Amino acid sequence: MTGRPDKLLDDRERQPWLRKLDRATAAHEASRKRLDELIADARTAGVPLTAIADHVPYSREWARRIADQIDAQREQASGADQ
Repeated sequence: MTGRPDKLLDDRERQPWLRKLDRATAAHEASRKRLDELIADARTAGVPLTAIADHVPYSREWARRIADQIDAQREQASGADQ
């Protein structure tokens, strides 16, 4: 459980923390996007979803949903290019 601060930080004191949070969030989003794409690529290459699920923090069903979503996005993007 996180303790409550005795006082809230003013805007100047808060800014370094908010910048750290922004950087961490951007890195997390980029890593998540890369992982999602790798899940779809692995399935396309023939890796079974059960094996993928053993190596990612998702269940087999979530890995399937993620791969389906990435495949649909790629199909939509390639259709828009033509």
